[in-house]
Formats: sequence, C-alpha cells, structure tokens
Amino acid sequence: MSELGRYLVDYENPDAGIGHSLGHVNNAVKICLRHGLTFAYSDSQVRKSSSTQWAWRIKQWIRRMTFRQVYETHNIGDDINALFGFSTHTKNRSEIELLLRNRKLRLVLLPATAISIPSNCQDDDEAYRTVDEAVRANPEDGIVFRLPEKRTGDFEYEATRAWFKRCYDAAGQSGFPEQYAPQLSDALKVAVHVRRGDLLPGRQFADLSKRMLPDAWYLQILTTILQSSGNRALSVYVVSEGLNGGYCSENGVPVNWHELLPPERCKVIELIDSPFIESFRVLTGADILVGSKSGMTHLAGILGGQTKFVPSMWHSYRGADSVLELGDALVQEDLQEIARLTSALCLLN
Repeated sequence: MSELGRYLVDYENPDAGIGHSLGHVNNAVKICLRHGLTFAYSDSQVRKSSSTQWAWRIKQWIRRMTFRQVYETHNIGDDINALFGFSTHTKNRSEIELLLRNRKLRLVLLPATAISIPSNCQDDDEAYRTVDEAVRANPEDGIVFRLPEKRTGDFEYEATRAWFKRCYDAAGQSGFPEQYAPQLSDALKVAVHVRRGDLLPGRQFADLSKRMLPDAWYLQILTTILQSSGNRALSVYVVSEGLNGGYCSENGVPVNWHELLPPERCKVIELIDSPFIESFRVLTGADILVGSKSGMTHLAGILGGQTKFVPSMWHSYRGADSVLELGDALVQEDLQEIARLTSALCLLN
C-alpha cells in the first residue's frame, strides 16, 4: 500500500445527546475495522450546541420570535472530544480533504447501512452488506470512502467496544471523579441515571414520555441493593436532567432523593443538570449502575466494567460486562437476581 492509503470520511453530526451522536462515529469505526480503512476524523463531528453559545441562543430567539418550537440542548459542547480524544487515534480529516482537492485521492460515495431501530437483533454482516460490496469493488489504494448524511447510526458496540474503550481510557477521563468520592472508603458507589429532562411534561420531547421509568422502579432496585449489601454504607449518585436545577419525578413533581432513602445507610449526592463529563464518569466509575432507557446509560454500560441493572431498550448490550437487563415491571425473579449480584459484588470488594 502506498503512503496515500485508504480512508473513510463522515460529515453526519446530529445535534443530539451522546448516544445518538456516538452512533454515527460507531458506524464509521465499524466500517474501518471491517476493511482496514483509516478513519479521517474532525472534532467538528461530535461538537454540540451549548446554551452558552451566542449562535445557539440567537437561533432559539429567532425561532421564538417566529412562533416556532424552541429547541433544548444537553449542553454537551465539545465534551465528547474531551471524553474520547478521537483525534489522537485517527487521521486529520483536513489533510485528506486537501489531497482530495488536489486530486491525489479519489472519492467514492458509500450507500447507507441497512440499520433499523430497534437494533437488538442486528446482524452486522447483513446490515453492512451493501457497504462491504462497495468497498470491495474499489480495492485500489488512494481512495476516500464517504458515508451518506441523514442516515441511521449504529448503536451496537460488540465489534467496536475495545476501540472506544481504548480511546476513553487514553483520554484520561475514565475513573471515578475525585470530587465525588465517598467519605467512607468501603462505601458502595451506586450511580442511578434517571432519564427526565426534555421528556418531562411541557418539555420538547414530552411526546416520548413513555421512555421514562417511574421513581418507584428505581426505588425497588435501590431497596434490594440495600437489603443485599450487608452493613455496607451506600453512596447513591442520582444523575439526571431536571427542571430549574432540581430533580423531578416522571410526573414533573419536584422530589428530594435525600428523603427517599434511609440516611443512616445512604449518602445521597444529586447531580442534576451537572456538567456532562463528570456526570458520565460517575456512571462509568461507580460500583453499580442503575440505568434508564437512554443512550447515555447505554454507552456508560458498554464502556464501564461495573455491575449494571438496566432496563431493556431498543439497543442491545452485547459485548458489555456484567449486565442484568430488566423489564419495565420488576418481578420477583428480577429482584432475586439483583440481590444475588449485589451480594457477590460486596464479597469481592
């Protein structure tokens, strides 16, 4: 192979949460791994809006003045780049674009992958069949393959987990954030990711409110963890997007988690509308993750090595460690398995 090589570029960048955004990066990485291509990456691919940006604020002001729906933002900004440092593991896309403009490389447009949601039963060989054919039909060196825009991302990480985990660890952002370390060194760290935010009544995506699990679902799991952890103290980290900086139940009612759990056993730390990176590190670095139907939970569950009690959703956890998928209605068998896994974890730690 000559020094020009074989590359893949992508320009799709939905201004969405981490799950949606990383699905497109995963799509590109998976093709590169399948065919030995070099991913030509730009930080702009995962840069998101933030309420501190004047361009975003002006855009929402214009929408409000023209009687259109005002969008919400997860305030991710450039945090995904900081979290993964993809640019240190890929080729600079600008360099490849320059070679294309100078006609030193040839551009080949790829078809969209056959990915559908839910993706739980996705067969990569079938989903990528037309893409594989297009790449194999152009075996020569000096080619840049380009993925189409307005496509569905890939949210199945079994084939790519090691690549993303390597990026995450190398970026220096993995591990539990020190500022939230429990006061007791032997306390069990339990991160509870409760999806609320823009799904709450009156918010942008309230029509998708069925994705929210009730507070009672999380309390059942936390009660079982408490009963199964012997005399261990628990540090419970409630991570959520709320309303005016406060946590809300699935009905939009303010709730104080400190009043829901026994203070003699549980120290509750609420991270409501907290900075994205530290919130994500809490999810991946805790001893136990109790998750939600959310791309953020899904990605934290894929990357983290902790014990996970998560609801079944529209993507699988294939390739992840120590996952117990649960239904929307917890049955006795679920609670017994949560108890068994918690007891086993306490014996190991």
